[in-house]
Amino acid sequence: MEASEKEITLKEFVHKIKESFKFLFSKWLIISIVAAVAAGIGVITAYVISPVYSATVSFVLSNNSSPAGGLMGFATQFGLDLGSNGSDAFSGDNIITLMGSKKMVQEVLLKKPDNKTTLLNTITQNLKLDKKWDETDRTKNMYPFPDAASKMTPIQDSLFREVCKVIQDKMLDVSKPDKDKNIYEVKTTSKNELFAFYFTNYLVDATSSFYIDTKTSTAKRNLDMLQNEADSLRHLLGDVIVTTGAQTDQTFNLNPAYQVQRSGAQQSQVRAAALGEAYGEVLKNLEIAKITLLKETPLYQIIDQPSLPLLIEKPSKLLYLIIGGFIGAFLMMIYLILRKALTSV
Repeated sequence: MEASEKEITLKEFVHKIKESFKFLFSKWLIISIVAAVAAGIGVITAYVISPVYSATVSFVLSNNSSPAGGLMGFATQFGLDLGSNGSDAFSGDNIITLMGSKKMVQEVLLKKPDNKTTLLNTITQNLKLDKKWDETDRTKNMYPFPDAASKMTPIQDSLFREVCKVIQDKMLDVSKPDKDKNIYEVKTTSKNELFAFYFTNYLVDATSSFYIDTKTSTAKRNLDMLQNEADSLRHLLGDVIVTTGAQTDQTFNLNPAYQVQRSGAQQSQVRAAALGEAYGEVLKNLEIAKITLLKETPLYQIIDQPSLPLLIEKPSKLLYLIIGGFIGAFLMMIYLILRKALTSV
């Protein structure tokens, strides 16, 4: 008995589906009209939407800072720290986090292309944030921003961070297209063509400079220390050589019975020999430090760079036409079915 009831219910369901299709087919004209209107609205929307400009920079930035074992052993004998302990704060994909960080974004926003207004003021006006802030007493007259963070009021600093957040979340994209290669891609999208162009280029330059300076800080410190030591020893050695020569001239053809008068020249010769040996060792270490600095300096090379005018990213009119027509037809069919169901109750 239950089986036959289920069979009847299934047949009724299939019958209702068929009836619904027949009903919708009979209303094809109204559905087509609504779909055409919706498709037209989609095309108009595609026209109305403001164009977005995109600037993309792809570059290579890799660490090649593992000195050879022989060089490390040789340098260790002289107590040099070559900074190759295997730890790297920017290893792997951390460079992506650094490039999208608030520190880097804020630094770039305060730059002035062509010595005009800052990028911060440009994008604030472009996003109409200045008008929004003028509606509130607390943030009124906070625009324009000064050209340095130290000159900003606490409220301006808070608004500055708000602008940075908008850029980080909605305008900036930092990625590594191929996970097996050290090629990175930075993309900025904005309705302001010049902002997208300058912000992307400045961000890559600022981040790579910060990265390279941080990576090579230890090697540079060692090199500067050794260079200062070498300069100091060279001057001392030069003075001692002059002093030795002068004392030797004073004791020329001296009676062998007066050896004590030769002691000054002999002491100067010993000191010159010691300084000469020390100077030679420092020069060796200096060459090692130069090689280490070269090894510690990461490879940084731009592959592709944007040029003006930038690519315009605008919605496809065909795509909006199809989507609009589909949505219009779908909503009209739902409306007709619901109306029929309600009137038959």
